[in-house]
Amino acid sequence: METNLISPPVSQRRASLSLVWRLFSNPLAALTALAREQGDIAHVRLGRREIFLLNHPEFIEQVLVKQSGNFSKGIALQRARLLLGDGLLTSEGQLHREQRRALQPAFRPQHIDAYLPLMNERVCDRLRLWRTGQRLDMTAEMAHLTLEIAMQTFFGSAPAESVERVHRAMTTLSRLFPLTTLPLPDSARAWFPNFKRAAADLHATAEALIASPQTVEARYALVNLLRENEGGFTEEQIRSHAITFLLAGHETTALLLAWCWDLLAHHPGAQTELQAEVDRILGDRLPTPADLEKLTYTRAVVQEMLRLRPPAWAIGRQALHDCSIGGQTIPRGASVLVSPWVMHHDARYYTAPLEFRPERWLSIESSLPRFAFFPFGGGERVCIGERFAWTEAVAVLAITSRRWQVLPASKPAVPQPSVTLRPKNGITVVIEKRKN
Repeated sequence: METNLISPPVSQRRASLSLVWRLFSNPLAALTALAREQGDIAHVRLGRREIFLLNHPEFIEQVLVKQSGNFSKGIALQRARLLLGDGLLTSEGQLHREQRRALQPAFRPQHIDAYLPLMNERVCDRLRLWRTGQRLDMTAEMAHLTLEIAMQTFFGSAPAESVERVHRAMTTLSRLFPLTTLPLPDSARAWFPNFKRAAADLHATAEALIASPQTVEARYALVNLLRENEGGFTEEQIRSHAITFLLAGHETTALLLAWCWDLLAHHPGAQTELQAEVDRILGDRLPTPADLEKLTYTRAVVQEMLRLRPPAWAIGRQALHDCSIGGQTIPRGASVLVSPWVMHHDARYYTAPLEFRPERWLSIESSLPRFAFFPFGGGERVCIGERFAWTEAVAVLAITSRRWQVLPASKPAVPQPSVTLRPKNGITVVIEKRKN
């Protein structure tokens, strides 16, 4: 694979004030510029902190797979234990491996396939509320839908009052989540009562749902699968895992779907192609697991959106020991960034990388280097819910496109990176009932 290694003079590696400002005000542009200016291994210092941005599939694989034992999660995410506890997202080392091994059976293909009828039902329920000519905030709409699906599959029930309570709490937490990553004493967080109240609401609702009577439909609910685990989870661990999956799973899939509707509304040709495929394969049926594999163009739309608008736009690690990657020494304690945003827009691997072209995935996927595309991370910390996200996203697109057309209500949304890649000012579309 072609590499672009540039070794800037040491004097140029200390971040200028303008770079610091760009990193905080427009990190997507700043990281892209660093990769362009410094090549596949960019190196800057922010005060005493050394930061390396790796921009080549081989180097990304070193961090996430081949030398993964030498890297821990970034300090910021470690501090998120305040909200998430010692769940899968925040745990490290042997604890993480044990938790992942214990959780893996709950995400087996047969369990994910068993969730599909519940997903289908929730999508249909949501679509019954839509009216032709209506302006919809797809960011909020997809957040409600994916939260209902998450609560149904994780807890076995999704009562309306609980969904609304969790939605309000998670909206606040998403906005204030960076507070958990700041090096503040717990006493300082008392200055942010909205955050504490939202976190308490989320925990209380999760506890109530875990303790609620279980129905026959809940036999595959995540909490029940966790209880059946041979190693055994405590109720506190079950709650931590459930909250982690609610936050991480529902948020990222909701954003992925909202971005899909934004780009489809502005690319009517792609939307027509998607609708034709869904009409041909599904007709008036709801999708089965076998159908989802046949919806190749629909899957290509999802894949292209994961490339253009990866919800996890940057992944941070911290070096535990000195190591070498691409001939560059990474010292102990240095921060290492790998960015799906930067890599997914690299012209070495993607023709017209800024353009929305779902059809590219019908031909190039097998020729891509590993880690030229990594929206779900990689290695032992690859997203455990990847198959769940794919199943949900393809099902939602297929069922909705069979019944509705989305039209633009404004210019394409502008990406705004926070904990996840959110649309600045949301995504609003006009919906029209299809004449099937």
